[in-house]
Amino acid sequence: MAIRAIVVSIALLLGLGTLIPLATEYAEAGSVKTKRYKNKKKAKRSWRGVKKYSKRWWQLYRAQERRKRQVAQRRRALRLRQVRLARARQAAQERRSVAAAKPQAKTTAPVLPSGAPAPKNWSVGSADSNELKFNVAGNSGSNVGSASISVVGAATGDTSTRVNNRTVGGIPTTALRRDVINKMIKENGWVVNDYQKLVGNDTVYVVVAQSQARDGRVHSRLFYFTEAGGRVYSVATNSATDSAERLAEESEKVIQSLRGGAGRTQQAAVRD
Repeated sequence: MAIRAIVVSIALLLGLGTLIPLATEYAEAGSVKTKRYKNKKKAKRSWRGVKKYSKRWWQLYRAQERRKRQVAQRRRALRLRQVRLARARQAAQERRSVAAAKPQAKTTAPVLPSGAPAPKNWSVGSADSNELKFNVAGNSGSNVGSASISVVGAATGDTSTRVNNRTVGGIPTTALRRDVINKMIKENGWVVNDYQKLVGNDTVYVVVAQSQARDGRVHSRLFYFTEAGGRVYSVATNSATDSAERLAEESEKVIQSLRGGAGRTQQAAVRD
């Protein structure tokens, strides 16, 4: 009886020792094994009927790898675009910050020696005590030439007739012409003609010259001399020959302003 009890106990212990590991394995690893099984079944179904390492199998494999590379390439391109856009936004933000930090310069309209505003298409280039230089632009904004206003000297003698055949405000026209010739010699130019011209109600002395620009083109040079307010002024223009007439119109409006016709200068504008 005792021997039978011992045998039964041993048998029970052996049975429990076998059942417990099996139950644990199935309980903990059962889902993993099932997942692997499903993956294998899915992989087999994707290329069903295709023998591994056959010609068709290699075709499918290469196509699959190509698709993977294309997807990876699209992802890289997308990331690169995102990085570039982020950098561009950051740079624009920095530029706006710098622009906001800078003090805004007050822009003032260019003014003629008479105190009247310069023509609206004229912008100040440089200035000193005796000369004002302007850049002249067309209505499209492109530069068509330059102009300068300078004081030749004080008017002397009788200036009741501001220009006669020999003098401008008492200064001989021969001296004014000689000054233009000397200037043209320095600038690789030459004088073409000189004459008197009626501008408004007064006569002015005009010297016509030409010079060669760096690009080889010939530029038209006009020098107007007139007396206003006890001074003799020179209004000079420099432009390509096709823009000379337009700058001449502007210069004549400036001359009228120097003589007191400031209201007319408001309408001065180069036509394209």
